[in-house]
Amino acid sequence: MRLQIFSGLTLLLGSSIVFAGGSVEVPSVRCGVSAAIEVGMTPDDVTSHCGQTWQPSYVSEHVRSRSNGDPDIFHKWLLHPEGLPETHVVLKNGEVVRIFTNKLTPLPSK
Repeated sequence: MRLQIFSGLTLLLGSSIVFAGGSVEVPSVRCGVSAAIEVGMTPDDVTSHCGQTWQPSYVSEHVRSRSNGDPDIFHKWLLHPEGLPETHVVLKNGEVVRIFTNKLTPLPSK
């Protein structure tokens, strides 16, 4: 009986934490002085809008094979826009396809 109650509480608390977290889709994210990265842009578009010296905080690359054997190449950029939570920009085959922030990520301290 105690095990069932403990298991139920663990499941309830664990699922509350999962639902409290998650991500929020955003249409764009600031970069450079007065520019923004938007869905549909290419890396060249980002460079021309954000400036030649602008760089994301972190970049990761992932390759996934489609059912026909062709690869999909994903890049994930991590950004720390001033005054906003960390933001992720996902590129698929050279095009921005998703921009989102983490709800639980605290704002960077100054």
